Amino acid sequence: MRYAIAFIAALSCFPAQSQDLPDGPGKAVVEKICADCHGLATIVGLRRTKSGWESTVDDMAARGAKGSDEEFDAVVAYLARYLGKVNVNKAGAKEIQDVADLTAPEAESIVRYRTQNGDFKDLADLHKVPDVDAKRLDERKDRIAFK
Repeated sequence: MRYAIAFIAALSCFPAQSQDLPDGPGKAVVEKICADCHGLATIVGLRRTKSGWESTVDDMAARGAKGSDEEFDAVVAYLARYLGKVNVNKAGAKEIQDVADLTAPEAESIVRYRTQNGDFKDLADLHKVPDVDAKRLDERKDRIAFK
């Protein structure tokens, strides 16, 4: 944790423009709440699961970030969707679809295969899923977690 805080502090020295954040619901709230304390480049460079972003936002709120519960929920939802990582061994099809940017049938195939065959260990296991384009998975591997 100490290294993560140092990493974030180091990244905060680099300014980021709002165009560094993908457009989507919640972007303005992220800019409002998060940009006051550190540059948005800090956020853009990280990929975390939804629970990871929840922990980060809770920590920032405890450190004094100002916002309502609804705003913090919007920040987590935005970060998880656009800058997140999805645990393909735990997530439902909709979350896999949204975070990994796969089609609904691909995400459903992943969940069905996982249910029938058990957890995935790595990307090679995920390549075994029928009806999922391995190239698309490779292009999105930074958005996929297995633990």
